[in-house]
Amino acid sequence: MASKETIQQLKRRHRGRLLRLSGVSGIGIERGRDENDYILVVHVTDDDEATRAAILEEVDDEPVRIVKSGGFRKF
Repeated sequence: MASKETIQQLKRRHRGRLLRLSGVSGIGIERGRDENDYILVVHVTDDDEATRAAILEEVDDEPVRIVKSGGFRKF
């Protein structure tokens, strides 16, 4: 279980390197299983083994969820 502050710090620490990884389209924070549990969410265009391995290597043993969501566009 990770606090919102812990995950916000994790996001700040890793977002630049994660967003430079091929296949990563976004980084976010979501609530976990209860109201005091949060998790880093990494959005990917393709959920392949190479992208998944690179993400997990970057964040080490921190709580992370990988979601295939495609790309994002600014409007």
